[in-house]
Amino acid sequence: MSIEEPTPPPPITPGVARALSPLVRRIANQGGDGEPGLNTYLIGIDEIVIIDPGPGAADHLDVVCGCGGDRIRWIVMTDTSDANAGGALKLKELTGAELLAPAGFAGADEVIGDGYKIDATEFRIIAMAMGEPDEGKHAFVLEQERCLIPGDLLDDGIPEDLPARVKSYRLKSVAPGHGQYIEDAKAHLGLK
Repeated sequence: MSIEEPTPPPPITPGVARALSPLVRRIANQGGDGEPGLNTYLIGIDEIVIIDPGPGAADHLDVVCGCGGDRIRWIVMTDTSDANAGGALKLKELTGAELLAPAGFAGADEVIGDGYKIDATEFRIIAMAMGEPDEGKHAFVLEQERCLIPGDLLDDGIPEDLPARVKSYRLKSVAPGHGQYIEDAKAHLGLK
């Protein structure tokens, strides 16, 4: 009897929506070198939250709007840098969605912080402040799928306090800012 290797996920194609789970879709921005750039996530079916709209390229925002349409209700970002949030105001203008952002982000409809919840008809997302409180960086937990959406905030390593902070969510997956969806959150985050 041979053990079959798991089938690798299909390559990420910038500008193409891919369903990763029942509630999560990913659209990668076009990177500067032709490679996939930042992942934009669409969470939900009847009501959609956009996480990390990206730098604001018109073609990327058109794809996001085409996938979500008038169901896009909220826009949030893991980091308020231009790479993650440059397109937030334009996406708000195109969709009429509420822009939820940390204090000081110009054009936000509502200020978010640690523990902020978005309660939609099908899901709940909870914001987790990362780094210093005034940095405006947040990871998000999609409760129904036990998925952590940290953007690029874990690229420099897993913060020491993160395993304790996420333990109660019993995470199963991670949707990173760049690259493939991670099915084994425990191994990736060093959870016990």
